[in-house]
Amino acid sequence: MYFANHWGLLGLFALPVIAFIHLYQRRYPPLYVGGLFLWATETQVRMPGRRRDRLPVTNTLILELIAALILSFVLADPRFGEWDRTTHLVAILDHSASMQGQADGEPSFRDSAIRELEERFTKLPRQSAVTLIRTGTRPVTLIRRGTLDEAREVLKTWQPTAPQHRIDSAWEELGEQLVEESGSILFLTDNMPEPNRIPKNLEIVSVGRKLDNVAFDAARWTFDSTTGKGSVFVRVQNYGRTAAECVLVAVAKGNEVLKKPLSIAAEKAQAVELPVPGGLGALTLSLQKTSDGSRFDNQIQLVEPKVRSVKLTVQLPKGESQREIQRVLKITPDVSLTGLADAQLIIGPAGALPESKPSLWWLGIGPVSTAEADRNAAKDLLGPYLIDKRHPLTDGVALGGVVWGGVQPVKYDVIPIISAGQTPLLAQLRGTQTTAFLLNIDLEKSNIVESPDWPVLIDNLVEQRRDALPGLRRWNYRVGEVVQFRLFEGADPTPAEPLTLVSAAGTRKITRESIVEIGDLQDPGIYELKAGEKTAGQFAINFFDPAESDLRNLAPGRHSPKIAVTDSGITLDNPYTWAIWIGTILILALLFADWLVLRPRPVK
Repeated sequence: MYFANHWGLLGLFALPVIAFIHLYQRRYPPLYVGGLFLWATETQVRMPGRRRDRLPVTNTLILELIAALILSFVLADPRFGEWDRTTHLVAILDHSASMQGQADGEPSFRDSAIRELEERFTKLPRQSAVTLIRTGTRPVTLIRRGTLDEAREVLKTWQPTAPQHRIDSAWEELGEQLVEESGSILFLTDNMPEPNRIPKNLEIVSVGRKLDNVAFDAARWTFDSTTGKGSVFVRVQNYGRTAAECVLVAVAKGNEVLKKPLSIAAEKAQAVELPVPGGLGALTLSLQKTSDGSRFDNQIQLVEPKVRSVKLTVQLPKGESQREIQRVLKITPDVSLTGLADAQLIIGPAGALPESKPSLWWLGIGPVSTAEADRNAAKDLLGPYLIDKRHPLTDGVALGGVVWGGVQPVKYDVIPIISAGQTPLLAQLRGTQTTAFLLNIDLEKSNIVESPDWPVLIDNLVEQRRDALPGLRRWNYRVGEVVQFRLFEGADPTPAEPLTLVSAAGTRKITRESIVEIGDLQDPGIYELKAGEKTAGQFAINFFDPAESDLRNLAPGRHSPKIAVTDSGITLDNPYTWAIWIGTILILALLFADWLVLRPRPVK
């Protein structure tokens, strides 16, 4: 036994004080009575004044001494052995998706790790503290100094789903902060890390084993708005040493859409492209195999792409320029020609600048000046051309053998994208809210319309305008990808509506901005984006990670710390320990007994 508050023992000085008070009692003056036969024979006759007598051992003296003694011990806060001490267990959980691996008839690696922890829990002293840390791109503390029961509840909800990541960041960023308090750290994984990455005070338990596995490696859903039909492409990888026989099943709205058997050679992949009708909304694809290392990567969910048509108008005068633009637009998908008031992209003459409008895109095609003298003074260039390959408009543009004709001086404030020397040939206008581009060219004097760069350039422009439209750009992503989309153009039409992300994992608030970025989505499934009560979009997150689906290199093992550490434990800082409660109750009982002894009694 020891005392947490040694100053409380000063209360023991109250014992001699109480005895002193009982020893020296106050003397009262003589009281004259008519006869002594009225008093009891045991009545003591005392002389006036104060003098030292024998200490009268009375009930009240005993009660008061015991109460003072217990009060001193209560103030000193006694601790008895390990009753008020606890061990702090720091356990790091490997959150890799490979921890979902499971052999036939055996528990999964995740369940084996939990079983290992449960065995540690049974050996810990009563009221021990547990800290659980989850690995990942950014390690997460699941519980800090929680009780054993709290740790068990957290482990029930732990489902490892992370793609490949650095595991050592968990103990470097979080675990090492607790080393001085806990002594050693326990890391539960499915494969032993490299020896040079293991700290000296780290204990490792690997619960993995070599397994063959079949998993989805990639998936894509495309939709043709002209035919109203879609196509789903998937690639299935066999991470096994023998050929795998499985069945690919697709389900939409609770109905089986297709069922296709697959035979995949050892360590090979098989690509499958399946036609699907439009209007399905979402599709669930699964691989059915009698024996497989992991069921986690055998199912994916895809959301049907939406048609995002670009409203475009051509304001060029009739002639060669207009015909060449119309020719390219005929082969450009999801473009609808509309009037000037509803147009999202305007292709017009370079000499007439557009209005400044955030939701408007504009491409001006030369000549910049239609004056006869300026057109005659224009130059024809053969290159070389300086192309800004970082700009999305120049993706796939080479300009090999292109004669850039009708080039005129540009007096606008522009940012060059394609240039020849100091002369901008394709540039973006500054000083306007409109996304405006200037094509300094005379198509009647150039052969660019005969080169493959011409349709590529126009298609890049249309696709960039499509990406800038409000709504999702894509509907299917990998785990860890950033989902980026534009919520609105210009001023926010409904600024009061909150933006939330709803999934099977729960609800998450999203900052409402013109361009929304959602990152750190680690749980596969379908996500619904809500603006207020309305659905703003729906997309799917799927797990595709060859490193985590390949279970052939996993192995069990144990690694003990290289340095001997002693767990000093943690003293519970609780002002209301069981000893204090018992002492308080006893003191109250003694005070009540003392009152019973000293209370006035009626004369009979």
